[in-house]
Amino acid sequence: MNHPADIESLPEAARKVLTGPAPMKLMLARGMAPLPPMALVSALYALAHDSDAKLAEAARTTLTKLPDGVIAGALGHAELPGAVLDDLADRFRARGDLLESIVRHPNIADETLEKIAAHAPESLCELIATNEQRLLKTPAVIRALYFNKYLRMSTADRIVELAARHGLELDIPGFKDIVASLKDQLILEPGQESPADTFFRDALAVAEAVEGETHPDEDVVDRDEEGEEKLKEKFQEVDKRLEDMTVSEKIRAALIGTPGQRAILVRSPNRMVARAAISSPRMQESEVAKICASRSVGEDVLRIIADRRDWTRNHQVKVSLVFNPKTPTPSSMRLLPHLRELDLKNLQRSKNVPQVLKSSAAALLSKRGGKG
Repeated sequence: MNHPADIESLPEAARKVLTGPAPMKLMLARGMAPLPPMALVSALYALAHDSDAKLAEAARTTLTKLPDGVIAGALGHAELPGAVLDDLADRFRARGDLLESIVRHPNIADETLEKIAAHAPESLCELIATNEQRLLKTPAVIRALYFNKYLRMSTADRIVELAARHGLELDIPGFKDIVASLKDQLILEPGQESPADTFFRDALAVAEAVEGETHPDEDVVDRDEEGEEKLKEKFQEVDKRLEDMTVSEKIRAALIGTPGQRAILVRSPNRMVARAAISSPRMQESEVAKICASRSVGEDVLRIIADRRDWTRNHQVKVSLVFNPKTPTPSSMRLLPHLRELDLKNLQRSKNVPQVLKSSAAALLSKRGGKG
């Protein structure tokens, strides 16, 4: 949302002060103007975005230090402008009580609700998720809730099923796979909590604790000279909890969980789960570089990596994909011309890749004037 809003959209009492003499605006910025809560908060909002840096700084300080009763009074007024609500949602992001009042306000804009849904605590997530009419009107809010780790797992399933039932396709990687995983699964009513919610929450907490002690570039597996992989001991509890999840829970863990959870789930024999892991918006290039060298991942995952230009700009990613015997041959052939001379020579000596790649590598070397 663009700030500040047009002054004409603000309450009349606020407009009078804002269009008044400079000394009056300075008094307002310092919180010394005798205005009712809605007008005061609206006027301070406008000054907080004023081109006069000193005036704006004073207004921002006053606005964030207003007594709770004044803020509550403004939020309790049905005519408080949506732009002011959006601004307050940013300034009081850590105040769950005020965010709840903002969520309940009739003038809240869709983008403000989406922004709050992305980081809201569990109780506020539940409040947002119970307004199914608003969710269907604004699918982006469903997406924001789904990726919020504080949202109950059972509620995530419910709002996805709600969207699918009404013919919506959400901007969530693998949305159709998620819907398919919910087939024949019991969907709880709004407000109901399931033991699975605590289980999912604890599984994420365990993974976060383990990875808090892990170097960010450390892989979850040890790999021998033959390429065989063994899960590291420190990740075995993370793996055990993932094993006990339903498919829909694994998919969500793959999308919103930790790098370690993604690294385990991307190796899942369940193609829906593996695709979700590699398609996670949180997937980093450093994770991809390790994944594409693994012979434990499926063709679907390697094909997705090969089709991502932002990932294959990384030379090591290209090399790992071409040398991985599980990479689909068409994908490897497409990447082959981008390899360096030394890579092509090593490829010719590899015992694991298809003969067509070796032959193509030799042809490329010959064309470049190198020796096969």
